Amino acid sequence: MLSYLLVTAIEQPTASRRRAKRGNYAPSRARREQIASAVLQIVDQSGFGDVTVVRISEQTGIPQSSVLYHFPTKDHLLVGAMEYADTLDREQPGLEGTWPELGEETLGRAIGMRLSKRNRLLLMTYLRGLATQQDNPANAYLARKDEQTIDHWTRLCSRMQEQGTMHKALDARRTAIQILALWQGLVQAYLRDDSLEPQTLRSLFIDGMRHLICQNWQEFLTYVCDPKLGI
Repeated sequence: MLSYLLVTAIEQPTASRRRAKRGNYAPSRARREQIASAVLQIVDQSGFGDVTVVRISEQTGIPQSSVLYHFPTKDHLLVGAMEYADTLDREQPGLEGTWPELGEETLGRAIGMRLSKRNRLLLMTYLRGLATQQDNPANAYLARKDEQTIDHWTRLCSRMQEQGTMHKALDARRTAIQILALWQGLVQAYLRDDSLEPQTLRSLFIDGMRHLICQNWQEFLTYVCDPKLGI
């Protein structure tokens, strides 16, 4: 009996600590989001170069030690901010929500919205450089993000093939990868060249995408196959 009581006395605090740990999950997640949101605000206001643990602590009231507990390095902070931004973006209507008609005007508005957040584009460029290091948090983050983007455009390409606006002989996934590469390349040019206007970049992207999906050829085939033409 004595041994039973001793074992029980030892086990009870352990179980209590485990319950407390599980109970802290929600507050911990909320604190991570609070920190990430503060970092994103700094990025949008003055750029990722101004992100410091001291400034985040002052802005949120969270102790510096707690900030570092959730995000051990500045790279973790920057990745956390972009992950938070991605979460906010997913709450907005996506391109797929515009189907069955994905007009160039709708696509142009989506591009314009991205280009308006220049500091985030600069941060993404910085993270892509860091992602070449396998042990950097940017590596895993961008691997996931790019795969999600490719999957998204693969679905869009498949829908365009069903609609007859993309050549059916093309591989939807390979085309999606090419569209992503086109966008990333144009963004790099946009950030380097101050004379490149957002409207010009939108035009270049849409024109390049039309070439990748052979939309011009598809429109020609539709034209020559029109019974009204008598061809």
